[in-house]
Amino acid sequence: MKITWVMSMVCLVGVVSAAAIQGQEDGVKNKASPAEAKKEEVAEAFDMVKTVEDGSVGIAMMTKQTADRLQKQIQSSMFKKLCLALSQQEPYRVPTVGTPRRGAVAAILRWHGPHEASEGHKPRSITEFFEQDWLKEGGQAEILFMQRATRKGDRWSGHVAFPGGKDEPGESDEDTVCREVLEEIGIDLKSEDYLQLGQLDEREIASIKDNRLLMILVPFVYLQLTPNSPPFQLQTSEVASVRWVPLDFFLSSQPVPYQPITEPLSLVRHVRSTFIRSCLDLMLGTVTFASIDLPPTNDRNPFRLWGLTMGMTKDIVKQVDTHHSFFYRLTTQNPTFSRLDIGFLTFLVTWFRVHCRLRTSTQNDWDNLYWKSIRLAVVLALVFRASVLLGLLKLFIF
Repeated sequence: MKITWVMSMVCLVGVVSAAAIQGQEDGVKNKASPAEAKKEEVAEAFDMVKTVEDGSVGIAMMTKQTADRLQKQIQSSMFKKLCLALSQQEPYRVPTVGTPRRGAVAAILRWHGPHEASEGHKPRSITEFFEQDWLKEGGQAEILFMQRATRKGDRWSGHVAFPGGKDEPGESDEDTVCREVLEEIGIDLKSEDYLQLGQLDEREIASIKDNRLLMILVPFVYLQLTPNSPPFQLQTSEVASVRWVPLDFFLSSQPVPYQPITEPLSLVRHVRSTFIRSCLDLMLGTVTFASIDLPPTNDRNPFRLWGLTMGMTKDIVKQVDTHHSFFYRLTTQNPTFSRLDIGFLTFLVTWFRVHCRLRTSTQNDWDNLYWKSIRLAVVLALVFRASVLLGLLKLFIF
């Protein structure tokens, strides 16, 4: 009897909590409706508790029904929180001198229901979107990724990315992303089927040779307003395939499949001498950074997420959860250097640059500055090694 009473109270608390959440959301639309909705939910909760106590329905079944219902509301509320947060945030904009070339990409979000639904009135705001009936039938939020085609001489060849590309003369960032997405995957972001939620922090793309700024990358986030996604029309010369990935994959607290990528740290790859390159590789070692395989992981053509796109995905995920997400914790880890002094110098240079910049700005562009600091850290490490070598030569020769 005590167990039955405890389980009854669990059901009651769960449904009352769900009623409170639903009442808060409905209160934006109608001030009188939250109280009525909450009253109905509480009455239903007492009916459910009475049913459990009477023994006409199994406790396990009632608990599962309550859990399923709460899970649907939690997923929908989480997605709404994400959309609202993206629409309200002020992105970091890279300070520039002159007019460097710009590029733009689009992270497209959708709510994928359990079955196809008929389209009704086209919503024009986030609030109207979440009031649609088909969203209440369950489903999950998803993010669209694409894999670039393999092309010789293309530095982005075969990479997993968001659709987008470089600007043309006279284009705004919005014009660029809409044109590129339409060309690459056949999706018209200017149509009534999509709503621009906001913009993520801009990224700097610099030259490996001399750290010169090559391009500023502007990431946008769009929301698909319709229940049914239009068919893709891939530009096969640039896009190999596309894939929708559940947002829950990035929010899960469970470890996700990840494959560390290790690369030589030599920043002078243009040196033709094999001997010099070998010496530099020996002195500088390697750098290892995180990457993950997007589901389904048993695919013969894995979608391996890393680099810029991984960082932009992190910016989306952090709007919702930074405490439990395994993906977020993974992406906040600094790369690992086989030469420990280079890792320490990179951290030190980045810390100094960030805190100097924060004196005049509230934006913490740690990620941008970290990768730019690697080159300076390598130079300092080479100077230190050369000084030690000269000191040893003087010691033994003179």
